[in-house]
Amino acid sequence: MTTPDMWPATTGGFFRAQIGARVGPRVGPRVGTLALIAARALSMAAAGIVAGGGAAARADADVWDQQTINDNRAATGNELVHGSDQLHDLGAIPGPAADEDWYRLSIKPYSSYEVVVDGVSGDVGPPVQVDRVFADGTVFGSAIPIALGFSRSMRFHNPNPFVVEDKWIRVRSGGCSTDCTPNDVYRLRFYETTGAVPRFNDSGTQLTVLLLQNPTDGTITGSAYFWDVAGTLLAFHPFTLVAHSTLVLNTATVPGLAGKSGTITVGHDGRYGDLSGKAVALEPATGFSFDSPMGYRPR
Repeated sequence: MTTPDMWPATTGGFFRAQIGARVGPRVGPRVGTLALIAARALSMAAAGIVAGGGAAARADADVWDQQTINDNRAATGNELVHGSDQLHDLGAIPGPAADEDWYRLSIKPYSSYEVVVDGVSGDVGPPVQVDRVFADGTVFGSAIPIALGFSRSMRFHNPNPFVVEDKWIRVRSGGCSTDCTPNDVYRLRFYETTGAVPRFNDSGTQLTVLLLQNPTDGTITGSAYFWDVAGTLLAFHPFTLVAHSTLVLNTATVPGLAGKSGTITVGHDGRYGDLSGKAVALEPATGFSFDSPMGYRPR
């Protein structure tokens, strides 16, 4: 599903949330996540949440709800950056009123990102409601299932030369409401999904071929951005890769790249790690080739 972004630029923009395929293996547990889980357990214990028989006492909502400037509105100070990994609850807030959690974002030019919500407890969904919204709560786009519907993924790509900071992520329960308790939890992670290739060379006698592979079951769209060594954008090449297809691009044929060299970034609407790629610089006179694999920011 693709929803046009009403950004004031002729280049346009898009938001896309699609059923994901696979992401590279996670290597070991996050210390930060373990610390969050431990802190949550201590907080619940202090508030009277006791395992075993009998009714549990109502506890306060998570620490973001307890601040003077809380995360229940656009004024939240909870900003997501690459690698953010947070554990939240949707326990009802005083009133009682249904809890909702808001997150700030700064979407950089020519870059792409993913929000993942999983670890959802049973009463919160399915589905937990994950939306990208304006400050007044108007929904701009919504996450969709990764697999069975309990976990959600939202991806967006900013193909424009300016930062986008006028939209928030909002998470709400799709099940319980004012009867949610601090036991009704979810985990949220945020990744930059922009790929980076450290070298292309279309100068002298060399030329470079860019290869991008979509190994997933869904379509991925995006753009390859070509930069000179000083960081000036030289050109871009949009692409659409259907399931299990590959882009083979002779970069010397892209207008503006003949005689140039530099680096490549790839913004797209796939999940973190979905796209594989590399640039191969070829020297026809000698037959030598130089591979530059595409990488991602470490999680």
